[in-house]
Parts: sequence; structure tokens; C-alpha cells
Amino acid sequence: MTTTRDSITDFVGSLEDDISRIAICGTSYSDIGGVARVIEQQAVELRDEGYDIEIFTLEGTRKPPEDVSLHALGHFETSPYKEVDKLLTLASPSALNFVRSANRFDLIIAHRFPFSTLGHAAKVVHDVPYVYWSHPSGSSDELFEGLAHIWARVQHHLETKNYAVRKADYLCAVSEESGEYIEAKTGREAIVVPNTITESRFEDVADEETINERFDLTPEDTVVLHVGRISPRKNIHKLIEVFQAARQEEADCKLLLVGEESMPEYSECVREQAGDDVVLTGFVDDETLAGVYNRSDVYATCSLSEGWGLPLSEASYFDLEIVAFESIPAVKSLSNAHQVAEENYDEFSEKLNAVLDAGTMTTEEDD
Repeated sequence: MTTTRDSITDFVGSLEDDISRIAICGTSYSDIGGVARVIEQQAVELRDEGYDIEIFTLEGTRKPPEDVSLHALGHFETSPYKEVDKLLTLASPSALNFVRSANRFDLIIAHRFPFSTLGHAAKVVHDVPYVYWSHPSGSSDELFEGLAHIWARVQHHLETKNYAVRKADYLCAVSEESGEYIEAKTGREAIVVPNTITESRFEDVADEETINERFDLTPEDTVVLHVGRISPRKNIHKLIEVFQAARQEEADCKLLLVGEESMPEYSECVREQAGDDVVLTGFVDDETLAGVYNRSDVYATCSLSEGWGLPLSEASYFDLEIVAFESIPAVKSLSNAHQVAEENYDEFSEKLNAVLDAGTMTTEEDD
């Protein structure tokens, strides 16, 4: 039977070890990426419960929460595809120093490689309890070509079947689906700890007039929102297709794509596909993001693979109706989510259209 904990503090509090100082580790602590948001949420929640928290990452461009230290180990850049250089990080002076000084912590929480390996090394050297926090629900190598394809397969192995993952003191997953997946890879039961949002991120909300002016919206526009990097894994090109099929390019309906364009070739294809009814915003700060959520009418995503789907939780926080494939774990926990059979794009378009029509009717009745 799968063990479930309500929160990160519930999980840490259930451990038998006497824990005070915790290291939370992840590849990147920046303004993009769902894992960085999870790390932030965990740091804030544990800090508020009185734990002494430090964040370790390869690159950290985001300001850490108050009273939380941030350490960026850095990484090598020896190849055109810098993701591969994560392998070299294991031999860097900063990584070795992390392991050498890890005995000052009572618990290490590692998100993704290479901190899975570094966490295991700290466990071996200092006997510090090490938690591996699993996010993936499947390999995404089929979405890439060349070196990126090879690395996606290698990284997936390092984050599922690798010895350092299998030998963690505790194995946690962000959803039941992710838990079942990592259990199948490791042969070990995972503890499920669902993601939650950090409400303090959204204390400041940009007003509607500011959002309309910045993204060329009119007060009459109905807005469909997607938050996440512009990448094949997020299936952005299919989202544009189903949006345009649902609304048939109605002038008063816009698709707002909020996220970093980190893959130039794919972004160029998306921009060529997008019409005047699709707006790519790039990265936005938290105040603007809160304003965008508040301004939008529906949240939609065609992503096929998510460990949890944190933007869906954020959209629900702002009372948005949500349309998403049933394979995304967050969908099952949200009462305002409309589930679509995986890769059934006709059904997706129909449900999106129905939700938009219902919202339009409600607005007209309120007027």
C-alpha cells in the first residue's frame, strides 16, 4: 500500500531522525522550471516550521526565500549541448566540497541528477540521510534528436534506475502516478507527497489594465492561458492547433503562452504556426504572472508528461477552469479541471470550446 504524506513538513516530521538542518538540492534554481518552484515551496514551508534550510543548485538566478541560503555550484560548459556537462559536475571542486561538508546537515533532499549522485555520496561518506525526490513520469527522448536524444535517455536512466536512486534512504514522488512509475524502475515503494503552491509568490498582482496593455489585449478578449517553457515536451504546437480549432480564430479570444523560449528552433516553428490570436510573452515575473492568471478565463495544456503539473494548481488557486489530459496527475485533484483522454485532440478542442462558451454565457448573464 502506497504511503502518502500531506506535505513536505508532514513527511520530514514523520522521520525518526532528529532533524534540524536540511539541504534541498536541484539542478537549477532560476525563474523557469517546475522543479525550481517545488524547491522554493519546500524551502518556504520547512523554514516556516522552524527548520534551517539551505538550497544547493548548479545555477541560481532566482532570489531565495528570506532566511534561506542559496549556493550555486556552477557547471562546466564544454559541449554545444550543455546538459551533458552535468556529468562533469561530479568531479568539480564545488561538488566535492558539497560532499565533504555535508555532515553539517541532518537531511539531504535531492531533486534530479547530479544531486542524486551527490546526495548518495554524502550518505556513504557521512551517513547523512538522503531523500531522492522523483519527478519524471516517463522518458522524453522521443521528442529530441541527435545529442539531445541520447542525453534524454541517459538522464532518464540516471533519475530512475541508477544505483544512487535505488539506494536512497527515502524515495518520494510528487503523485501516485509518478510513485508507481519510480517503483517499477527501482523495485522500491515510494512515499507520495503532492506538490503545493507557494501562496506568497502571488501576494502582489498586476492589475488588468497593465496586463492588457503589456500583452496587447482588449477588455473584451477571452483569454486561454498556458504557463510553461516553450518546448516539445509541453506539446505547444498541438495546443495552438486545438485552440484554433475550438475558436476558429474568433477575434475576441486569445491564447496566451507564458514561458521561456529556451529552444530557439522549436520556438521559431511555434511562432510561424501562431496567428494573431496567439501571444508569446516570454518569461514574466511573479507579479505579472499573478496578474495574467487573474486576467485569464481558462487554463489549457496539451502536455502529455508531467510529474505533477504545478501551473494547474496555480490556475486553480486563481479559480480558472482547466482543460488538460487525464494523464497529468494534478488534474485528478482539482475540482475545476476538465479531463480529456490522452492524445484525443478532437475531444480536447470540443471541451475547450464548451468551457469557453459556458464562460461567455456566464459573463453575459452577469452583465
